[in-house]
Amino acid sequence: MILRICLAISMLALSQSLTAQESELESLFTQGNEAYANGQFLDAVETYQRAIDSTGKSSPTLLFNLGNAYYQLQDFPSALLAYERALTLEPGNPDILANLQKILDQSDLERLEYSIAQEFAYTLPVNTWLLLLIIGSATTILAGILAWYAPKLAPIPSLALYLSVPFMLLAITGLFTWKKDFHRGLILIPQTDLRVAPTESANALSNLSNGTWVEVLESHQHYHYIRTPDKQEGWVKDVTVGKVWPNN
Repeated sequence: MILRICLAISMLALSQSLTAQESELESLFTQGNEAYANGQFLDAVETYQRAIDSTGKSSPTLLFNLGNAYYQLQDFPSALLAYERALTLEPGNPDILANLQKILDQSDLERLEYSIAQEFAYTLPVNTWLLLLIIGSATTILAGILAWYAPKLAPIPSLALYLSVPFMLLAITGLFTWKKDFHRGLILIPQTDLRVAPTESANALSNLSNGTWVEVLESHQHYHYIRTPDKQEGWVKDVTVGKVWPNN
């Protein structure tokens, strides 16, 4: 009885916490929209970002509006990053892609080039691929159990296996393709120093322009160890680079 009560209290506390987060996110999102409508684009950016930082959540619409606010401030690299983050949640969204293309047309920024496999994998968000993997795995297991305990029904589980195994392998391929994208980052600050060590006094190897795509390999304190498109590696301050997947 005590265990049940404790479990009920824990579930109630979790529910209230999630409700409070959702309420805060909605309130800040509304405030950001009001600031944007009033032409206060910097306030809009700060409010949208606060909504993401304080709740740990985001949505395609929130990131889309954040990108629009950055666009109005002519901060094209930050806008590009916001749109790319939105596309990880809703690949193929025509509004996001249209505004992203507008940035590319008005600047010298570029998107990364993707292989055919990547283009296919990015037609679905990573959570959908994960769900498909779970469904495929469950179907495979159930089909195996059915074939073992009900041999008279063999044609049914056999058909299920023929369908579920390729389905599962396709989902695994999609997930691994997405995983390669987890370390993608964009330099946001002009003339970012690429240093030989994660300290301010370390020698600079080169300067990176904002809008440069990089691969974030590891982190140490307030620095990221990155690889540039020309395969140069070094350390940059974490505030100078934005990761498309900030929590990875």
